[in-house]
Amino acid sequence: MKASFVTICLLLPRLVWAETPLSAIDWLNQLRSKKEINILRQNSDSREPPISPNAVLPNIEVSNLSEIRIDTVGLLPPSVTGLPLTIWRDSASGDLKRLLDDMTIGSNPAIQSLLFRLLLAEGYAPYDSDDSFSFFLARINKLVDYGAVEPALALLKRAAPLPSKLVPSLFELSMLSEDLPPVCDQVLQLGRNYPEDGARIYCHARRGDWLTARLMLETTVALGTIEQRQEALFHLFLETSAHDSIIAQLPPSSAPTPLDFRLYEAIGEPLSPSSLPRKFAVSDLSGDHGWKVQLEAAERLKISGALADNRYLGVFTLRQPSASGGIWDRVALVQEFDKAVKESSVILAQKALTVLSSDQSFPALAGPISRLFAKKLMMLQLGKSEMILACKLALLTPEYKTAAFRLRSISDQYQIEIATATGEFSTLKPNTALEETIYQAFVQPRIPYAIKTLLEQGKLGEVILTAIIQFYKGEAGDPQDMLDALSTLRLIGLEDTARRAILHHLIVNHDD
Repeated sequence: MKASFVTICLLLPRLVWAETPLSAIDWLNQLRSKKEINILRQNSDSREPPISPNAVLPNIEVSNLSEIRIDTVGLLPPSVTGLPLTIWRDSASGDLKRLLDDMTIGSNPAIQSLLFRLLLAEGYAPYDSDDSFSFFLARINKLVDYGAVEPALALLKRAAPLPSKLVPSLFELSMLSEDLPPVCDQVLQLGRNYPEDGARIYCHARRGDWLTARLMLETTVALGTIEQRQEALFHLFLETSAHDSIIAQLPPSSAPTPLDFRLYEAIGEPLSPSSLPRKFAVSDLSGDHGWKVQLEAAERLKISGALADNRYLGVFTLRQPSASGGIWDRVALVQEFDKAVKESSVILAQKALTVLSSDQSFPALAGPISRLFAKKLMMLQLGKSEMILACKLALLTPEYKTAAFRLRSISDQYQIEIATATGEFSTLKPNTALEETIYQAFVQPRIPYAIKTLLEQGKLGEVILTAIIQFYKGEAGDPQDMLDALSTLRLIGLEDTARRAILHHLIVNHDD
């Protein structure tokens, strides 16, 4: 067991330094005016992690045999993440993939930020990495699950020259992308070696080679290698006279492929992404389908952490709401906060804070409003109740310690929040099971034997992924998992992440 302490001591300095503000992904906000996808840059206003502004992703090339270890590919170097290159090296690809597959889609910004850093980090490949690229694909798929399509696409681009096995993933992501046209060159280069006939048919049609597309469709139908619903969509797309009108009129699948999604759009019957998996929401960020649809997409992607705060604010302040109720009330409230801080208006700020405190939208708005406005709100001469709420919002930001001291000077009601933010638990007397769990994690942490064993074996990536899974289970109501998660994060030096994650849980999920 002594080896575990050596390992921990070696890891702590880098991971403590690695603590970064929230919103580690700023891709979607940058792609609006760019033809090429550039590496994530530091945003001085949002205090995003610094990344080289001169790095440009290479063009995609297709090769039959990869000359690089794909599983080592990342976008963020150790100098940015603070994570060692060995984070995955001593783990088995199957174990890492299993952990990612078991992970639910959480809405805690601190945990989201940590997960994105992991998924985008450079690191040595797992020891059993091979040409199946299972771990690399698992990282891509988890990003897509969160709606982070553009970072996933950038990760694939960084893997160029792209092995043929990864081209289908590239094609699917290009079909989901907000700005990028379908990457048909790579699909057509592979010819018969491409595993999906539908993509080849679509790409030939996109290139204007309608005759080849129709011949391929007839062949796939004769061979029975195409699903009937997609066959009907292609007949409509290619404007043939052979489609089955009954099949074509059947309700679409609840989980269509990206290709099916685009085919429905092409034939004039677009599917609503609001009822589909989160990855499809990216297509509505352009605003081409109306502002309300764009707002709903922005809100959905903000909850999963895949949308930058500034992009979210830009969508929500694009124009004046034309109605009331539902999302329009949230739009009006965000605009009220924006106007209040721009004008330094105490009256407007107090009005907006009062509405937020009594509104059912607090869980959805607390995170982005806190990061966008809380610092300036605390600088205003607010009334006591409004200042308390402003301080609570600021507890959700990197200035949580300052906010805690300010809150303590005006109220003695929020002892657990203040103790968590300041690390001062000496006078705290827990009153609930959750408070007792937090107290133990920060005063008497419990490190599971399995975590110690993983650290002894150098499997830091597995440790962090396990802690993330346990935290999500803890938020769902399991106090033991919450204790283990917080204890583990603190043990490996992720103190800031632990504090910000539990503060968000206290304030947003347990706000009175």
